[in-house]
Amino acid sequence: MQQALDSNTLDRLIALGRQQGQLTTLDLETNLPIHSMSAEDIALIVVHLEEAGVPVELDDSLMAPHPQPAASPMRSAEIIPFPDRAAASRMKKRTAPLQKAAALQAPEPAFVQQEKRAAHWAVAIGGLLVLALMVGALVFFGI
Repeated sequence: MQQALDSNTLDRLIALGRQQGQLTTLDLETNLPIHSMSAEDIALIVVHLEEAGVPVELDDSLMAPHPQPAASPMRSAEIIPFPDRAAASRMKKRTAPLQKAAALQAPEPAFVQQEKRAAHWAVAIGGLLVLALMVGALVFFGI
């Protein structure tokens, strides 16, 4: 895999994908040297992102083989292991934030955020009520 992709870049892509809900081809092109990467390298990155719970929408043209520059030797794909926390803290941190591919999205209005928060609390309280009812039924029936 390209030396330009380190675990910090992968971590930042995962964070961006979680923030946006998904990553697009344009996000990958903005933050990675996609045109100099092989289809196998791109596929490995997508696998890592999807294993981390970040959906990736790719154009079919991205997975088509790209001609490699003549200066760089042919490389086979390699899997980058996810580092443990101690190793990650020792690695050099990149301070520049990832760039969003699309124009900045408008922030959600305050009432939408309040409704989401209220919905989360309603689900949590409902779950606790169901749990309490199940425990009560178990105690009542002596199961």
